Amino acid sequence: MTEDITYAEVMVGQLTKIADALEELQATPLPQELILLYVQKRTRLPKRDIEAVFNAIQELNKKVKKKEVAK
Repeated sequence: MTEDITYAEVMVGQLTKIADALEELQATPLPQELILLYVQKRTRLPKRDIEAVFNAIQELNKKVKKKEVAK
């Protein structure tokens, strides 16, 4: 029997994958500033916006993991 997965569950799953990839990227020897500059050049977004997105993804991932542990 398969369970119906809600849109929110799919979204959380995708954001978790992005957060995990971001953590892996930050664990590399590449300086964070270089990563930010690369994303900035590719997207033409302000650096502060990119940092805000990175931080929001990490915060959401922590909350999701906390909730999973509480279950």
